[in-house]
Amino acid sequence: MGIGSIVSGLFSGGVSNIIEVVGTAIDKNVTSDEERLELENEHDRAEMSHVREMRTLDVEETKIFLGDVDSAREHQSRVQETENAGWLAKNIQPALALVLIALTFSMFGRVLFGGITMNSHESTIIMMILGALVTIVTQIVSYYFGASRDNTAKDLKMSAMIPGKKQAGR
Repeated sequence: MGIGSIVSGLFSGGVSNIIEVVGTAIDKNVTSDEERLELENEHDRAEMSHVREMRTLDVEETKIFLGDVDSAREHQSRVQETENAGWLAKNIQPALALVLIALTFSMFGRVLFGGITMNSHESTIIMMILGALVTIVTQIVSYYFGASRDNTAKDLKMSAMIPGKKQAGR
């Protein structure tokens, strides 16, 4: 058996076997079962602490979100109940909401039933404006008929149930 065959034997799998045996021996001699168990327990405690902290932050975020929604609705209620407020002050939010909803539906109508050629370079700009309007209308509907935060959680749970579909992170 020559040097070439020894080197060839080492690189063909002998080295990985040696590393595995040495690693196993060191693992058995350096780290006891108690130390290994304590390390696993420490890891589990750190993970639970992280989960608890994330839940606390989620609760705080929800409180802030609900406080913001409540503040906006409280402001609108005070304006509606004020005797000194004029017609415009009392009706600007619903009027603006109606105008934006009507504008969105009219743009949808123009895109669907003519008036805008989809081959033109302006169609990209029109589609971006339409996307922004749809987002605004979604927020308007959410304000007047309830926030969709629960729907977001439901959508995340449902997308997690679909095999192969990636879940959008929070």
